[in-house]
Amino acid sequence: MQSVIIKPRNEQLKHYIQYFLFFRKTDSNFLTYTTFPNNNLCLAIYKENLIDYSNQQTINQCTITERRGKFTSKLYGFHKIPFHVDIHSPLDQVCIIFYPSALRVFTGESYDNLMQSDHVQDLFPSADTNALEQLFEEKDFSKRANQLEQLLLRHLNIELPHKLKEALYTISTSNDQYLTVETLAKQLKISTPSLFRLFKQQLGQNPKSYLKTIRFRTVLNEVLNKQTTLTDIAHLNQFYDQAHFINDFKTFSGYSPNQLIHKISVQQTDLTWIYNKK
Repeated sequence: MQSVIIKPRNEQLKHYIQYFLFFRKTDSNFLTYTTFPNNNLCLAIYKENLIDYSNQQTINQCTITERRGKFTSKLYGFHKIPFHVDIHSPLDQVCIIFYPSALRVFTGESYDNLMQSDHVQDLFPSADTNALEQLFEEKDFSKRANQLEQLLLRHLNIELPHKLKEALYTISTSNDQYLTVETLAKQLKISTPSLFRLFKQQLGQNPKSYLKTIRFRTVLNEVLNKQTTLTDIAHLNQFYDQAHFINDFKTFSGYSPNQLIHKISVQQTDLTWIYNKK
């Protein structure tokens, strides 16, 4: 399977879009991959595929098969456990990876409705069938990315609330390796319930889950860099002890740190995944 990451060129979009991800698979051979919880949202658009997605307490799996003559889309994100994808067919997939809260600047539609939708037009009304046909007829990924930028710019018209910007900035610049919801609310001078409402309405995710996922991604990077012992990683990230650290890590990744190091790969510095052909 071919997979390519392209960063946006437009200066405005760079604040909201981390990258575009393109998958292309021309055969029907089975393959599978696994990605891990992150705070970014992924809008995936498919041509001629049927998507069966199950997201429950212990299952987070997408199965992709063939379906002729149809476009479909799916908004993925805020995983609490690893995300497994099984592909049983040819695949032509376009993904837009949004930074945290960035989806809100493109739409006023509720997260619940968008998460349940399989029509990209629910997010981008101008992405009609003709626009999607043109997108997928273009085989050059760089030109596809340009088309996606034009689509996004037509819908970029909503300003994020000041308190949300302040919250995200406070989190990103905090020296506290385990910032709590209560501490964050106090720094923002709002109540904890108000902070929960702000995150749910604007990010689609509560602040506690957001902060826990950030800690996991920090730890994951430290584990992959192999520059620090697991004991030191646990201490630096304020886990109670190494057992607590490993249990928490396995919840998010499905593996212990030592097991994951031998399975995982990083593509173009952005996509951290386990990729298996079978």
